[in-house]
Amino acid sequence: MLRYIFFFITVFSGFSSQAQLNLSGKVVDEEFKDLPFVTVKISGIRNKVFYTQTDSLGTYQFKLQPGKYSVIFSAVNFKSLNRFVTITVDTIIKVQLQSDPATLADVQVTAKKGLIEKKIDRTVFNVENSISAMGTDALELLSKVPGVRVFNDQVSLAGKGGVNVMINDKLVPLSADELSDYLKSIPSVNISKIEVVTNPPAKFDAQGNNGLINIVLKKVNTEGFKGSVNAALTKASYFTGSVGGNLNYRKNKVTLYANFNIRKGSIVPLEQSAVFYPAQNWSIVNKDRNFRTVPSGQTGIDFQASKNTLLGLSYNGGLTDFHSEENIRTKVYNQSQGLDSMLNSDANAKIKSHYHSANFYLKQAFDSVGKQLTINGDWFTYRDDKNRFFNNTSYFQNGMEIPHSFAEYLSTSKQNIDLYTLKADVDLPYKSFKLFFGAKLSFIKNQSDLTFYESQNRTYVIDPKQSNLFHYKENTQALYVNFNKTIKKWDFQGGLRGEYTEIEGISVNERNKNDYLRLFPTIYVIYRANDKNTFSLNYGRRINRPPYRKLNPFRWYSNQYAYAEGNPFLQPSYNDNIEFSHTYNIFTTSLSFSKTSNGFNDVNFTDQATNIQASKPVNFITGYHYQLSHAIGFNVIKGWESTSQLDFFYNAAHSGIAQTLGNLNGLGAYFSSLNQLVFNSRKTILGEISLWYQFPTVEGLNQNKSQYNLDVGIKTLLLNKKMQLAVTATDVLKTNQYRFSSMINHIRQEYHNYYDSRQLRITFRYNFGNEKIKQQDRKLGNEEERRRSN
Repeated sequence: MLRYIFFFITVFSGFSSQAQLNLSGKVVDEEFKDLPFVTVKISGIRNKVFYTQTDSLGTYQFKLQPGKYSVIFSAVNFKSLNRFVTITVDTIIKVQLQSDPATLADVQVTAKKGLIEKKIDRTVFNVENSISAMGTDALELLSKVPGVRVFNDQVSLAGKGGVNVMINDKLVPLSADELSDYLKSIPSVNISKIEVVTNPPAKFDAQGNNGLINIVLKKVNTEGFKGSVNAALTKASYFTGSVGGNLNYRKNKVTLYANFNIRKGSIVPLEQSAVFYPAQNWSIVNKDRNFRTVPSGQTGIDFQASKNTLLGLSYNGGLTDFHSEENIRTKVYNQSQGLDSMLNSDANAKIKSHYHSANFYLKQAFDSVGKQLTINGDWFTYRDDKNRFFNNTSYFQNGMEIPHSFAEYLSTSKQNIDLYTLKADVDLPYKSFKLFFGAKLSFIKNQSDLTFYESQNRTYVIDPKQSNLFHYKENTQALYVNFNKTIKKWDFQGGLRGEYTEIEGISVNERNKNDYLRLFPTIYVIYRANDKNTFSLNYGRRINRPPYRKLNPFRWYSNQYAYAEGNPFLQPSYNDNIEFSHTYNIFTTSLSFSKTSNGFNDVNFTDQATNIQASKPVNFITGYHYQLSHAIGFNVIKGWESTSQLDFFYNAAHSGIAQTLGNLNGLGAYFSSLNQLVFNSRKTILGEISLWYQFPTVEGLNQNKSQYNLDVGIKTLLLNKKMQLAVTATDVLKTNQYRFSSMINHIRQEYHNYYDSRQLRITFRYNFGNEKIKQQDRKLGNEEERRRSN
C-alpha cells in the first residue's frame, strides 16, 4: 500500500513542474485501432530533436519547453504524417495514419513487441515473438501463458477456475473434449497473440464468470497463394499421431481458405479415490485406456462486393470417434483395515459425435474513418450418440466370487443441440470519443434421449425408472452499448449490456419454466503517470449459464454403486469482479476481488446406508476470491528471455446445502516461469524451459494438494526457416497429478488422478507459397451459446 501511495503522491505533485509542458496524444489506423511502435519525432527549439514510440495503446508523451515544434509520425507500412504546433499549454495531438499499399510487399516489420502487454481491458501475451510458438499446439501453448493453467485438457486461470476460450473473438462451438481436440489441431506457429480478458467489455457476451481467453491467429498482407503441412508424433503410454494442412488464396476481391486436420491415438488416464464410510473404507482404482480419431476442417470465402461492403460465408465441421476400455477395481476394508470384499467392473464406452456450423457475414462501412455496421447470422448443430457397457462382479476377501453377484448393464444417450443466432453491431468512432452499440438474438434447442438397460438372460431390458427424454429451450435477447474516451493521461471506457432470457425444461413430464432480465455493467479507467508508470481500475458483472451437458440428467455409471448425472433445473451463477493494477517498466502488480453468487459445482453425494455415490451439479456456493499478482518479463542475458508470474490468493466458500461443509477457506499461491533460449546468431536453434508450481489451496469446497510441472524442448528452423522441427518433453518429472479431498455427508473423500501427461513429441511443419497472404478479420455472432455446448 505504501508503494501505491508513493506513486500517487509522485504523480500529482512531483511532476507538476512549471518549466515544462505536456505534449501527448494517440495514434490509430484507418479502423481506429491503436497503433503501437509508431515513431514520433519532434524538432524545434535550438534544432533539438526528440524521439519516442507509441506504447501498446497507441499513446505517446513528451515534456517540452513552450515554443514551436514540428511533429512527424512514421511507421512501417503507413504514410508519414507531419504536424506543426505551437506549445503554450498542455497539448494533445491525436492522429490517424493511412496505410501505404506500395510498401506492403517489400517491407517487413522489425519492431518487436514486449512479450506481455497490459491494455485497458485485457492482458496480451505476444506469441508470435515467442519461442513457444513452434513445435506445439494451441492447447499446450495456453499452458505457457503466465497465470493460465491447462489440466486434463481443461483451461482455467490460476486460483480462479474455468474460463471460456475464443478464437479470433468467437467462442469455440465444441464440447469439453472436442474443444481440446480442436485446439490441438491448431499449430501454435499460426498464433499471433493470446489475450486474457478477465473483465470483458459490454460488446462480448456476459457468459463466463472468470472472463475469456482470446486466441488471435496471424494475418499477413498481400495477394497470392499460401499453405502449410504439419505432422506430429507423440509418445505417452502409447503413441498418438496427427497430420494436417491449410490453404489460403486471395486475388482481387475474393479470398478463399480451407484447412483440415486429423489426429488418432490413445492415452491411459489413471484415477484413484478413497471413500471413508463410518464402518468401511472403499479404495477405487480406475485405469482407462481411451482411443480417439478426430478429423476436423473448415472452408470459407470472403468477397469485397464494393469499397465499403464485405460479404463472407464459412463452414466448419468435425467428428469424434471415441471408445474406451476401462478396468475398475474396488477394495472394501473394515474398520480394522482388513480386506472385507472386492468389487470388479469392466467397461467399454463408445461415443460418436459430430458438429456442423455455418456463418454469414456482412460488414458495411459508412465512411472512411471507421463508422460501420456488422451483421452476423449463425447456425450450429451438434449430435452425439453414447453407449456404455459395464459389468460388476463381487468377491469375498479370499478372492472367491460371491454367488449371483455378476450383473451387466448398458447406458445410452443421444443428444441433439440446435442453435441459431443473429447479431448486429454498429461502430461510431468520432474525434473526441468512440461509441459502439448492438443487439443479438439467440435461439437454442436441446433434446436428450436417455435409456438404461439391465441384462437378463442375455437380453438387455429397459429400466423405465432410469430412462428419460429431456427437452430444453433457451431464448436470449441482448442489447449493449460501449463508450470510450481519452482525456490527456486518462482513458475511460464504460459499457452496459442487458440480457433477457427465457428457458423451458421438460423432464419426465415435469416442466420447469423461467425468465429473467439481467444487466451487466463494465467500467475501465487507466491513468498513465509517465512512460514508466501506468495505473488501471476496472469493474464488471458476469453470468455463468450451465453447460448443456450439466443440464442433461443422463446417468453415467462407473459401477452399480457410483454414477454421475446432470441436473435439468440447474440455475446460472453470477460474478462481480473488480481489479486494480499498476505497471512499472517490466513489473506489473494487480489486486483483484470477485464474488460468486448462486455458484454451482459437482457434488459427490454419498449414502451410508446403500454406499451409493451419486455425482450431480447443484447451486449451493457463495464464494469470495482475493488475489495479489506480480508479473515480470525481461531478458536475463543475451539469448535468454524470461517471463514469470507469482500469484497469492485467498478463497472463501459458503455452502447452502446441509450435506457439505458449511464453510471452507484458505490461502493459496501459484508460480510460473517461461524461459526461452536462442543458441545461435541466426536464431534457428531454439530452446525452452517452462515450470509452474501450484501450492496447496482451497477450490470451492475441495482442498487441493500441491502440484507442479516441468517442460523442456529444443527446436530448429531449416530451409530459410520454412521448415520447422521440434522435440519437446512435457511433465518431465511426472508431477502434474491432481490430488484433492472433500467432505460430503460427514464422509471424507480423497482423489488422486493422473492423466498421462508425461509425453515426448516430435513435430514437423513446412510452409509454402506467399508468406504474406491476408485473411479477412471476421467474428461470428453465436459466441456464447456455441461454447456452452461444453
